[in-house]
Amino acid sequence: MHTLEVFILTYNRSGYLRESIESVLASSFKDFTLTVVDNCSTDDTEEVVKSFDDPRLKYVKHAENIGGINNINSAIIMGSGDYIVLFHDDDKMTPSMLEEEYNFLEAHEDVGCVSCTATDFHDDGSVDEYVSAFDGEYKIFRGRQLFDAYFAEGTHTVCPSIMYRTNVLHDHCLIFDPAVGPCCDIKLLFDIERHGYGVAVLNKCLMLTRRHGAQDSTMNYIPMHIELYDYLHNDTYYGPLFGEKKAWSNGKYHDFSKALASLEIKGEQDRTRLRSLEKKLRSSCGGTVSDRFKYSVTVLGAKCFPGLMKKIYYRYKGGAS
Repeated sequence: MHTLEVFILTYNRSGYLRESIESVLASSFKDFTLTVVDNCSTDDTEEVVKSFDDPRLKYVKHAENIGGINNINSAIIMGSGDYIVLFHDDDKMTPSMLEEEYNFLEAHEDVGCVSCTATDFHDDGSVDEYVSAFDGEYKIFRGRQLFDAYFAEGTHTVCPSIMYRTNVLHDHCLIFDPAVGPCCDIKLLFDIERHGYGVAVLNKCLMLTRRHGAQDSTMNYIPMHIELYDYLHNDTYYGPLFGEKKAWSNGKYHDFSKALASLEIKGEQDRTRLRSLEKKLRSSCGGTVSDRFKYSVTVLGAKCFPGLMKKIYYRYKGGAS
C-alpha cells in the first residue's frame, strides 16, 4: 500500500488553520500523516496545532520566515511518502477528497498528479453553488495538452487539492520555482506534463476554497499572472510554445492593460510598479497597436489631468469606486 503525507503550509493564520486541520483529520481515508509547516508565525499557531490530540498530526516550525514559496518547497523536500498533498491553511477539504484522489493515482500509474474541482466558501459560512467544470468524470492531460488547455478554456486544477507522486517531483527536481512568482504552481504542472506524466482533474467538488480579502490570489491576481506570462515568454523551452498563443496574448493584454489603466487613474497603487507591470505585459503578450496606444494615452492623462480622469472614470463606471 502506498503511503500518503499531507502538509499544511501556514503563516499567521491561526484563526483559519483550525478549520483546515479539522477538515483533513475528518477524511474518510485514515492512513496518512499530517504535518503543519509553520513559516515562523508570531501568533498562536503552535498552540492551535498542539490542541489536537491525534497521533497523525505533526508540527514543524522554521526558525525564521523563508518566504511562502520556499515554505512549500521545504515540504516537498521533507516529503517521504509515496504521495503528498500541499494544502492551504485557509481552505477546507471534503471528507472524501484524499480517498478519491488516492484511489485515482492507484488506478492510473502514468498520472503524475491529480486535482479536483472546488467551490468557494466565505467567512459568514455561506458556500457558493457548485457548477460542474466540464463533461465527463475526469480529464487526463498528456504531452502538451495541459499547456494548450490553459490558454484556451483553462485547466480547472485547484492547487491545494493536488495529490502528487512524490517520486515524480524528487526524480526530476521539480519544485515551486520562485523565479516564476506566485503562479509557480501552474508552471510545475506544465513541467510534470513535460516529463511525460499525465496531469489529471477529477470533475468533482472535493474542496472548499475560502474567499477573503487577505488572500494572496485576491490581492495580486493581475501581477502574479503577468509574472507567469513574462517567465514563460523568456523561458527557452516554453517561450516558443507561448509565442504560438498570439490571439490569446493580445486578448490578455487588452484585459489586463485596461485593469492596470484603471488603477493608474484611481491612483491607489504605486504607479511606478503599475508601469513596470505593463512593460512586462507588453513584452510577453504584445497587444494590438490600438490597445497599447489607449493605455499610453490613459497613463498620460492620469499624470497630467488626474482630477478630470477620475471624474470621467467614475462617471463611466456609474459611480462605482
